[in-house]
Amino acid sequence: MSWPTPALTDLLGIEHPIIQAPMAGASTAALAVAVSNAGALGGFGGTDSSPVELRAVILAIRQLTNRPFIINLYLDRPRSCVPAAGHVAALKAALASVHAELRAGEVPDPIDPLGNFERQIAVVLEERVPVLSSHFGAPDAAVMRALKANGTRVLATGTTIEEARHLEADGIDAIIAQGSEAGGHRGTFAAAAGQAEIGTMALVPQIVDAVSVPVIAAGGIMDGRGIAAATMLGASGVQMGTAFVPCPETAVNPAYVKRLLAAAPGDAVLTDAFSGRPARLLRNQLVTLLEQYRGHRLAFPEQLSMTRNLRKVASATDNADFLPMFAGQGVALARAMPAAELVGSLVAEAQKLFSGDPANHRAREERRSRSGEESVGWVAPGTLSRSIECPPSKRYL
Repeated sequence: MSWPTPALTDLLGIEHPIIQAPMAGASTAALAVAVSNAGALGGFGGTDSSPVELRAVILAIRQLTNRPFIINLYLDRPRSCVPAAGHVAALKAALASVHAELRAGEVPDPIDPLGNFERQIAVVLEERVPVLSSHFGAPDAAVMRALKANGTRVLATGTTIEEARHLEADGIDAIIAQGSEAGGHRGTFAAAAGQAEIGTMALVPQIVDAVSVPVIAAGGIMDGRGIAAATMLGASGVQMGTAFVPCPETAVNPAYVKRLLAAAPGDAVLTDAFSGRPARLLRNQLVTLLEQYRGHRLAFPEQLSMTRNLRKVASATDNADFLPMFAGQGVALARAMPAAELVGSLVAEAQKLFSGDPANHRAREERRSRSGEESVGWVAPGTLSRSIECPPSKRYL
C-alpha cells in the first residue's frame, strides 16, 4: 500500500506512517506488538522503568514480532533540584485529608520516581533497539554516535521551530512536531512554556519549512482525517497517543478508559500542577486540588512523586477522581477497539481520502443537505494535490 509521503516509512522500515505514542504507564509489550504487526510502529514508554524492567519488555516484544518498534525515554535533568521545605509542607497539608479519606497512608516525601537515563540507554544500546525517541531534547553527542553505530533511528520531540532546528543540528533522524493539543507531557526543552503552546495545524508546516529531515505530526490526530490533514501540511507521518489509550492491550485502569470515552474536548486541560511540567490530562478532583496549590508546586518530577500513594490506591479501587488520565484535545473522537483493528481503520480512512473517493463527497453533501448548507461541488481526485506547491527543499516528500 503506497502513501503520498514515503520518507518516514522508508526511514523506519514500516508499512504505514503511523506511530503509536510510546506512553509511559499506558503502553505495554502487547500493545507495541499488535501495532507493529499491523504495519505501523508500536512502542513502549520506558522512562519510569528500571533497566531490568525495560530489558524484559524489549525481549517480550521481540518474542512476538520481528518488525520495528520504538522505545521512548525522558532525558535526565541537567541539574539536581532540592525541593523547598515550605512548598513540601504546604503540599503535604493540602493532600493529607484526601489521603485519610482514601486510606492512602501518610503523604510521602518527594523523590525522583523516574528511571536513570544513563542506565536505561545502556539497555537500549545493548539490545539494539530499532527506534528510540527522546523527550526534552536530544541525547548527547556520545550517545547519538553509539545509537547511530547500532543502526538505531532516533526521533525527538520539538514544540517550536527553534527546538526543531536544535534537534536537526544534533543529528535527530526525524522530528515529532508536538502541537499543544497533544495529551501527556509537553516535550518543550528550549523555550518558555507559554511560548511553546502552538497548535498542530500551525506548528507542522512551519517546522517542515525549517528542517530537512522528516516531520511527524502529533497532537489532536485521532482518525484518518487527521492523518490526511497532517500529510497535506507536509508531515511524513503522525504520532497518536490518545487514540490508542482505549485499546484493550494498554495497561490503563478501566475507570480511565470509561472516563476518556465519555470526555469532551474541554475536559483535557494543560497544567503544570500535576507533575511540575506542563502536561495535558483530563480534569478531575486530583487536578483541581493540585491547581489550587499551584504556587507551592515542586519541580518535575518531584511534584509528580507527591501523589504516588494516592494514585496507587485510586488505581487499585478504580477511582477516576484521583487517577492521572492523560488525554489530548481530540479525546471526544476516541474509539474502543483492539489496536490492530484501530490501525486498519486509520489506514482505510486515510487511504480513502487520499484516493479522492467520491463516497466521501457524497457523505459530506448529505450532511450539508440535512443542515441546509450550500453545496461546494465535487473536486476531482488529484486536483488539490496539483494545486499545492511544496517547498523545493523538501525532496523527501
